[in-house]
Amino acid sequence: LQTRPPYLRTMPDVTMTEAEYKAFSDRAEHAEKQLALLTRRIESAEKLISGSEKKGKQAAGTADPAVAKALKIMKDDTIKRLSALKKSMVKAQEYTKKVEEERDALKTENEKLQYRVKHLKRSMEEAEKKSS
Repeated sequence: LQTRPPYLRTMPDVTMTEAEYKAFSDRAEHAEKQLALLTRRIESAEKLISGSEKKGKQAAGTADPAVAKALKIMKDDTIKRLSALKKSMVKAQEYTKKVEEERDALKTENEKLQYRVKHLKRSMEEAEKKSS
């Protein structure tokens, strides 16, 4: 009787054909190679970042060119997005300022109209008292 690890006990028994196992194995090897490549790139990027923090831009020439290119693309993309965000924010601020000015103008006009209504009512009440 074989005992399966706890995380596999709930899974049904699965049998693979030789071809399925070979395909799975090939995908696993490919994934491991990609993981190793990404790990090297991350380490290179960390060296680049820590080196540039310590030595300025001298370390940029020693970094993996793919990492340097990726960092430049990310930087350019970030700058482009921030620029677009800033433009959007400026437009929103301008719109907000315009709406606030309109609100203030309407508030002032409303206060004037309320003042007029108040005095017109008072005048009408006085006129009714005099006519009675």
